Amino acid sequence: MARPRGQKHPVRLSVSLEEKDHAAISRLAADMNLSTAWIVRRAIAEFVKRYESGAQTELSLIRRSSKEI
Repeated sequence: MARPRGQKHPVRLSVSLEEKDHAAISRLAADMNLSTAWIVRRAIAEFVKRYESGAQTELSLIRRSSKEI
């Protein structure tokens, strides 16, 4: 999903990932000849679109303490 042509100043976001998740995204990016940033942007855009449309999601948006995870 390309960035809209009119968007000149995207917002930067820093996210920490678990090593296994970063490795998985890196493998996907390499296999698909894409950047990891593109994959993350696409995943976020799709999640937001589903959330805004009222679609059910399996991801719980209630934050749990690290002891519960």
